[in-house]
Order: sequence, then C-alpha cells, then structure tokens
Amino acid sequence: MEQPLGGKDQEPVAKRDRFAQFRGLRWWQLVLSLLPIGVIAIGGLIGGAIGAIGLIVNLWLARRPIGTALKVVAMAGVVVGSYAFYLIIAGVIYALTH
Repeated sequence: MEQPLGGKDQEPVAKRDRFAQFRGLRWWQLVLSLLPIGVIAIGGLIGGAIGAIGLIVNLWLARRPIGTALKVVAMAGVVVGSYAFYLIIAGVIYALTH
C-alpha cells in the first residue's frame, strides 16, 4: 500500500478556523477592527483592498501589548487613515480620467 507524501505518521490537515483571529477580542476591538471594511461599500475593489489592509493592521494592533488608550487611538487612526487614503486614491483616479 502506498504512503502519502508525508509518511504514515502525518496527521490529517486540520481545517483552518477563519474566525480565530477575531476570537478573544473585546467588543470595541472587534468594532474598530471591522470598520475599515466599510470602505468597500463606497470604493469597490480598491476600497476593499484598502479596507482589508486596515483590517489586518487593526487586528495586529488589537493583539499588541500596549495600553488601552494608545490602542484605541492607533486603531481609530487606522480607520480614519483607511477612508482618507481611499479618498485620496479616488481623487487621483478621478483627476487622471476627467
């Protein structure tokens, strides 16, 4: 009988939990982490990409061992920065095409 590429001692691959990165966050961390995704509603693909980057950065900040006040300010800055960056990109694209 043939062995799988990893050998007979290899354990089956576990299914990845898509929501694991959100577990353990406080409610306000979850809200601030998800707010950048709102750019997708006004920005389509470009907004979605910028929102996804903002989400990833906010999840990273939420897990950092820094003070709560600094964490709130930093995460809110990422939210505002995501929307501002989208508006700048959209303005540049509009100026180049009109």
